[in-house]
Amino acid sequence: MIWLTWRQFRIQAIVAAVTLAVAAVALALNGRMLAQLYTDSGAAACPATGRCAALANFLADARSGPTAVLFILGAALLYLVPPLIGVFWGAPLVARELEAGTHRLVWNQSVTRDRWLGVKLAVLGAASMAFAGLLSVVVWWSSSKMDGAALDRITPLMFGARGIVPIGYAAFAFVLGVAAGILLRRTVPAMAATLAAYAGVTGAMVLWGRGHLLPAKHLSVAFDSDNPTSLHIGSNGRIDVESRPNLPGAWIVGNQTVTPSGQPFAGQADPQVCGPAVAPQKCMDWLATLNLQQSLTYQPASRFWALQWAETGVFLALAALLVGFGFWWLRRRSA
Repeated sequence: MIWLTWRQFRIQAIVAAVTLAVAAVALALNGRMLAQLYTDSGAAACPATGRCAALANFLADARSGPTAVLFILGAALLYLVPPLIGVFWGAPLVARELEAGTHRLVWNQSVTRDRWLGVKLAVLGAASMAFAGLLSVVVWWSSSKMDGAALDRITPLMFGARGIVPIGYAAFAFVLGVAAGILLRRTVPAMAATLAAYAGVTGAMVLWGRGHLLPAKHLSVAFDSDNPTSLHIGSNGRIDVESRPNLPGAWIVGNQTVTPSGQPFAGQADPQVCGPAVAPQKCMDWLATLNLQQSLTYQPASRFWALQWAETGVFLALAALLVGFGFWWLRRRSA
């Protein structure tokens, strides 16, 4: 069975190996270019807070030209690989056999259904996780200088393209495709269902699940009028404002401006200092006199690995449930 599975999978394996090799070479070159930019900018001497002119210069240079393109492509690859594995490796794996009826030949020999499915899941599931893991290592190494300077690897945009989470995504996507194929028994519908289900589950994790994997921290700090992130004055004169908190590398889940009594701030703007004909700095200076506070809900940068393990565990658990469903459904179906 292992030899047969390899024979059926060898073309996909060759394509994956070539893709990984090309990505490794391109990203390794990009990593060296970023390291050179980092050294030339003097960013290594910057403090851990990340507030440093040399770091700003490094990020400005790194975010332009070929280094920026390859950096984005690396992250995009890690987001695209798991659903592609589910669609092109997982969905056809069993659906193609059931659709063509070739599974009956195997089951009428000495191979049981459980062994047939188990070998396919073990071999190709391991290959999927290995491919995603190796790609993640390459992307992570090449992007390390950018990640260290930007301090954003825990944020929703970058979190899923770093660490071990792509391995969990790949395992889940692959088994999801297999389960869809077993259930629908048609390759193309299984591929479409896999893509839709994967997008729904991962989207739900990003929007609602990840922020609750670990209890968020809460902090109240003084409103920083020198670092506003938004300032909006409605037609009725009510003002909505937020400032940027000094929490290097943290993922800010919630940020609300409140009054000294703790109530959400939505006061009336003073038209003499906050209006279309007045400089914005005058409005910020006026806001500084109101003793406002920022009520923050956040995940600190130090929880990156804890969140990585937690989210990976969730997707591996979902994959295990889908494996159980696949065996159960296949047994109850007649040959």
